Amino acid sequence: MAALEHLSERDKAVLRSIFDPTATIGDVVDNGDTFEQEEELDTDSHQLSRSLCAQGVQLAESGRLMEALEVLDRGVEAAPDRAAAYNDRAQLLRLLGRDDDAMADLERAIQLTEGKRGRARALALCQRGVLRRRRGDDSARQDFAMAAELGSGFAKKQVVELNPYAALCNKMLSQVLNGEKDIKL
Repeated sequence: MAALEHLSERDKAVLRSIFDPTATIGDVVDNGDTFEQEEELDTDSHQLSRSLCAQGVQLAESGRLMEALEVLDRGVEAAPDRAAAYNDRAQLLRLLGRDDDAMADLERAIQLTEGKRGRARALALCQRGVLRRRRGDDSARQDFAMAAELGSGFAKKQVVELNPYAALCNKMLSQVLNGEKDIKL
């Protein structure tokens, strides 16, 4: 989310958990993200878009989702070449249950960040992965793998979770650590 630099890590984690329905506070407090620094344009339209998106996020946080959507729509319109605006709006669209619209925004964000290695691309890939996973689409793992390569701690966890061999090893390790005598596979 844009304009969150002044928040504590815990506050940021709470917001991430709100906008990522698959996450818990424990999952996102120390997610180990290592995104490359992105250079955003500093044009008037990009500044306006960042400001509108920050307002939209605040409205969403206060439960005013339809107002938030109107403001985020304006944020996208202000700078239609700004991938982060599509990411922000896609998060809200997911909350509203409008997964097809969210997917369209994520596809646009991914298209706009083609060849880039920053946060906006990783977040779009993570969100698309979540939607694909919810739909039972096996390509979710590929999205998470690409986002993990870009530095997303959340995506790294998802890649492991979606790996059947890792899941089996984790189950066995958990059983050993819990002192179970009869290991079941």
